[in-house]
Amino acid sequence: MKSIFTGSFSQVEEAISENFMKEAINSIKNFKMHKFIIFLLFFSGSSYVVYGVSFFFTNNIDDLAVSFDKNNEFIPLFSSIWYIHVQAFIFFIAGLIAFIYKEKNHAKGYFLFIFFLSLGGLLFLLFAFKFIQLIVNSYTLRMLYTVLFLCSFIFVFYQSYQNAKKMVYGTKKKRTALVEWLSKNRKNVLSILFGFGALYYLTKVISPEVDDLETRIFGSLIDFAPLAICFACLLFLYFNSVAIRSYYLYKYSERFRQKFGVTEADWYGGKYKG
Repeated sequence: MKSIFTGSFSQVEEAISENFMKEAINSIKNFKMHKFIIFLLFFSGSSYVVYGVSFFFTNNIDDLAVSFDKNNEFIPLFSSIWYIHVQAFIFFIAGLIAFIYKEKNHAKGYFLFIFFLSLGGLLFLLFAFKFIQLIVNSYTLRMLYTVLFLCSFIFVFYQSYQNAKKMVYGTKKKRTALVEWLSKNRKNVLSILFGFGALYYLTKVISPEVDDLETRIFGSLIDFAPLAICFACLLFLYFNSVAIRSYYLYKYSERFRQKFGVTEADWYGGKYKG
């Protein structure tokens, strides 16, 4: 069986586009202190916020306005605060690596950053699934969602492996045009999404009737919420693709630097020692 980590430079050369290279190098090169702080507040902070909400929910389940299953088998799952400490620490390591390597080795920093960010994201997704399962009252539905969630994970990592093999040894070298476009215009896309989000909440403030309608809709769909987490698993198809490409960008760092004509200072950073 061929390993997805032993491809030669000629085999993976086409898989690393100039746009991907710029995204990787600039992501670490521009990871200043303020970005490090924002990164920690968002990812590590979100971990503790979700855990806090889950802790409140499970310890006040008798006093909630809506009746939930007190015998829910997901209540004790990942209930230890140490699970969140580990998760938050992994995000901290990811941010710290990006901050340290911004002056030492951008390609290596990006690979390690993506690796730890994906690992932290995986732990966050597992806990998010546990939390969402708490609001599902039907035992049968919970078991169905658990099977679907596990199948989603198996599919994602199997398909990621197959995609990696095609990238290294097959014909699927380049990223799709849509992925390249989204990567190149990431800031503009995020700005538009934030704009729609702001408009959504403004509508809720101006029209309370909309909020009441939304509450009724969400209430009727609450038992189907775990499906969103199952679909979120598919995001790892993208993250795993980025991880394998960043690995080869680092593995053949000098050859890619020469190919794209980037100076050593821009590629590695001012403190790189070789």
